[in-house]
Amino acid sequence: MKLNFVFESDLENFTKCTDVSPSGIRRFAASPMSLACLARKEIAIQAGVGNRPKNYIIATGVNHSPKEWVGSSSAQTNLNASPFKFLNKKLFKDIQSGNAMVLFDQSLEGYQTTWLWEYFHIECDRYKINPQAIVYTSGNMLGHSQYNDWATANNKMDRITVIPYAHFESDMYNLGIRTNINLTVDKHLAYKKDHNIKSYNCLQKRLRNHRIWFYVKLLEANLLDDGLVSMNKFSKARHYMEGRVMSSNQESTANTTLPSLVYGKNNNEQGDHFYINRINNDVCLDTWLSVISEASFADINGQLFLSEKVFKPIVCHHPFIIMGDRGSLRELRKMGYKTFDGFVDERYDTLSTWERYDAIIEELKRIIAIKDKASWFESMRPILEHNYKTLTHNSKEVNPAFIALGRAYKKYFKLGKYKIRLT
Repeated sequence: MKLNFVFESDLENFTKCTDVSPSGIRRFAASPMSLACLARKEIAIQAGVGNRPKNYIIATGVNHSPKEWVGSSSAQTNLNASPFKFLNKKLFKDIQSGNAMVLFDQSLEGYQTTWLWEYFHIECDRYKINPQAIVYTSGNMLGHSQYNDWATANNKMDRITVIPYAHFESDMYNLGIRTNINLTVDKHLAYKKDHNIKSYNCLQKRLRNHRIWFYVKLLEANLLDDGLVSMNKFSKARHYMEGRVMSSNQESTANTTLPSLVYGKNNNEQGDHFYINRINNDVCLDTWLSVISEASFADINGQLFLSEKVFKPIVCHHPFIIMGDRGSLRELRKMGYKTFDGFVDERYDTLSTWERYDAIIEELKRIIAIKDKASWFESMRPILEHNYKTLTHNSKEVNPAFIALGRAYKKYFKLGKYKIRLT
């Protein structure tokens, strides 16, 4: 069974839209999920507008948060900026007639916005589209259950398909292969025996509120000298998060220590893609543990996003703490990975925002105090090697998100049960 994709031009749709975000990124782009599907030729084929098959998917990547690619932060006030206004008319008619599905692919981000569910249904009513023709893919691993809860509460019988997709898993595996990263446990131990090794690393490039708070906590706990920590200067605007506000004294004191550079190098000289597509094997060699500063942290965000940052240490056979969304470790275990319970106190993963911060800081203090870190690291060998094998396996198998897309495809077009050949 092959899934059909149709593109207006160069593997993209909605090409008439010239909108860009405040950061200069286009509103619509190529769909990461469709590109990954197309790379696996046994499950996907492509066609142009003039050579459309009977049933097909119109895929588009959407950039940044939903309020930027739908055009507004409120579903009710967004009716003048619909993506469908930019779609090729022939493709749009095929959606209305039931011959095409449309995939909105936000798998590069994990933003969760409750009003987005209402937005999709308003657009479907407005343009006479069956909601079952809409597929929304997101890096938010909670999206499927969150949408179903909303749809049930709002008595929606015809539903869109919401697919969680950890796109960066296979991306980082392939990046490691292309760049010849072969950092094994033995190589770690041999190198670390002859060098001065810091206890941890924490790389923080883009300024985000939760990262600023974490840097201040590291500073106040006197932990900065024990790690390789990158952080840029931040504004003295008041930093609020979940009922707390950072004091002016905290902001000023932190900024006197910034920027915090790793190896004396600025981390904002290149564009984001340069840093995303780089495995920090040198940083892993020079530290015993990675503190992964994820794209989101606070519970109020209502999401669970595993970015490229989670999978880079796995490529490097490096243990980690995830300073990210609650439940991140649990999600990794669902994907087949092992985490470091017994070597790292991982109760932090279950705690609320502020408790999670404090638990991570306390665990860093404990790890820093370990005298024989080589034995501690060696004891994690089975986990580190298992995780790299799992990364390899998951990246070579057909991703569960592709299977979910195939099932939605066959269900909508009434093509019977979806079967897929695993490689």
